[in-house]
Amino acid sequence: MNQRTEYIKSLIKENNFKSYLEIGLGDGRNFKEIEIEDKIGVDPQSSGKDIAQVSSDKYFLHNLDSFDLIFIDGLHHADQVERDIVNSWNCLNKGGMILIHDIKPHSFEMQEVPRNTKQWTGDVWRAWYGLQVNYPKLKLGYWDDEYGLGIIYKSRHKIDLGFVDYDISFKDYQEKKGWLIKS
Repeated sequence: MNQRTEYIKSLIKENNFKSYLEIGLGDGRNFKEIEIEDKIGVDPQSSGKDIAQVSSDKYFLHNLDSFDLIFIDGLHHADQVERDIVNSWNCLNKGGMILIHDIKPHSFEMQEVPRNTKQWTGDVWRAWYGLQVNYPKLKLGYWDDEYGLGIIYKSRHKIDLGFVDYDISFKDYQEKKGWLIKS
């Protein structure tokens, strides 16, 4: 089991979370390790128990459930991550959290869209940085795993589409350590 999975499991235990949504299952190892009362995985490439085999956009279009913890690790394109954040925010329970994986790419090639490397974070960082800049009153956190894990804590604020930052360069993001929360 990897450290990220252990971290997610610790959040569930510490906060007594009862419901979990995972967007983008990859090889499914993380999803399988999560033990919680209610869990749903969303991935058009995966199938199985408790898995919606559709895109996240399609899933959210018909979703009526709410969740305590949502882990976003789906399509690593900033515009998709932005939609996943907004949609997740709208079905997040009071006291809940959203986790966004892949906000700290190690190289320019790793963050290029479309994908051209085996290890790939895409430009998820653009959504994460834009969220920080455009919503400075949101309570955010950061957990340092291999590719960075951004944390959004539920609050009364509203999050709307249009926060992705397409103006900042990857070099500037790296120099500013844009994955870290500025206080």
